[in-house]
Parts: sequence; structure tokens; C-alpha cells
Amino acid sequence: MTSHLAEAGRTLVPRKDDRYGLLSPALVILTFVAGLVDALSYLSLGHVFVANVTGNIVFLGFSIAHAEGFVWWTSTLTLAAFTVGAVIGGRIIHHFGENRARHLLVSTCVQTAFVVAALIGIYVLNRFAPEPSMGGTGAALAQAAQSAQAAGADQPSPNFPTANHIDLHVIMLIVLLAPAMGIQNSTARKLSVPDLPTTVLTMTLTGVIADTWAHGHEQSKLGRRAVVMTALAIGALTGAMLQTRGHEDVILMVMIGCLLMVIALMIPHVRSDARWVTGR
Repeated sequence: MTSHLAEAGRTLVPRKDDRYGLLSPALVILTFVAGLVDALSYLSLGHVFVANVTGNIVFLGFSIAHAEGFVWWTSTLTLAAFTVGAVIGGRIIHHFGENRARHLLVSTCVQTAFVVAALIGIYVLNRFAPEPSMGGTGAALAQAAQSAQAAGADQPSPNFPTANHIDLHVIMLIVLLAPAMGIQNSTARKLSVPDLPTTVLTMTLTGVIADTWAHGHEQSKLGRRAVVMTALAIGALTGAMLQTRGHEDVILMVMIGCLLMVIALMIPHVRSDARWVTGR
């Protein structure tokens, strides 16, 4: 247990000679961001994950089969917007991929710009297209819609758009947040820090169990893997608690704060020749 706690500590506060240096805590922060954005997207944007493409592909199949609660256009739009983000991420890799700190800095700056635009978009739409509103009154509107449904009224909830109820807030958030997560996924893939993919943690959990039974408890990397799984879970919990209270704007603010932390971690090292920066 002590060794696992030490491993978790080194993931969050790496030693100077650590092979991946500050990339590890930075990617843990981005994993927390992924939990936040997936809570927001799934609970507010009509059953989509903007960070996990696998879920969107499955949801697209559900919607084509006319499964209740799943709408094909939200899944399709999310996949298309995520693809745009991956393209942007690929171009960033092309220009900055040789320096890990600079690569993560640039990609996070672009990702932050998308999230800031989403935050501004919420307030603009609330001013000029206030129904349904987000960022402070979303929970109240959802409750009102549920009351209307209980009374027998044929009124879709703003949290679950239908083909006949295309919400500009939903479109705007998908179009801006899905590319941000496409950039994050492409960045994490290029950095290739073990057990820190920032979004899809299926293999991380599998690794804990399989490695324990294959090589013994000490080889499970439980400490490192538990940190990233906990970060995603806490991000999802935080996002869900804020969303159910109608604070979608606060979720975006927390995301921006986390992304600024990553930027602050990378700025001092863009010219460093440390092993974790150069990858050599």
C-alpha cells in the first residue's frame, strides 16, 4: 500500500529526473477536465459525450434504432465537431510536436480559446435567445419541463433536444466543446504518457486488474492508475453537481481555470532541454 501511495504522489508531484516530468500532473488535470465536460454534455446536451468518441458512436447507433432519449443529430454533430478538433490537434503536432512542453502549451491555449468562446456564447445566447436558458436557470427550466410532462403536456425537456426542438445552446456548446476535446485527445495520444490518456480509461482499469493477476500486486501500477481514474470521477461528480443546479457556466469557468493551470505549468519549460520535454 505504501508503494502505491508513493507512486500516486510521484504522479502528482514528479521528481526532477522523472521520465515524464510535469506532463503527468498536467494530464491528470486534463482528465479532471474531461470528467467535467462529459458531465455537462451528457446531462445537458441530449445524451452525448464530447470527450469520449466511443460513446457517441454507440449513441448514434441507438438513435438510428429510435431508442428513446437518443437523437441522431446530436451524436452526428458531436462526431463531426470532434473530428475538426482532431484535425487542429494534428496540425499542432506537425508544428510543435518535437517539444512536449511547447506542444502541450499550444494545444491547451487553443483548447482554452474554444472553452472561453463557449462561455461567452452562453451569455450571448441567454441575452438574445433566452429560451431555454443555461448558466443559472437550466435546472429550473428542466424542472418546469418535467412538471409539464407530468401534467400530460407534450413539451420536450430542454436538456434532451429532439429533431423538432433544436436548441441553439446545445448546438453552440457541441460545436465549441467537441473540438476542444478533439484537440485534447490528439495531444494526449502524441505525448503517450503511460496510463494517462485523459479520457478513455477502459484500458487503465483493465490494466490494474489484469496486471495484478498476471504479475502480482506490486506490478499493477495501482497508485498511478488510481489517480487518473479518481480525477475523471471527481470531474464527473463536480460537473454533475453543478449541472443539476443549473450552473453550466460555472462548469466552463472551472474548466478554464484547470486549463490555465496546465498552461502555467508548461510556460517555464518551453525552452528546457529536460528529458521529459525533449522526449530523448
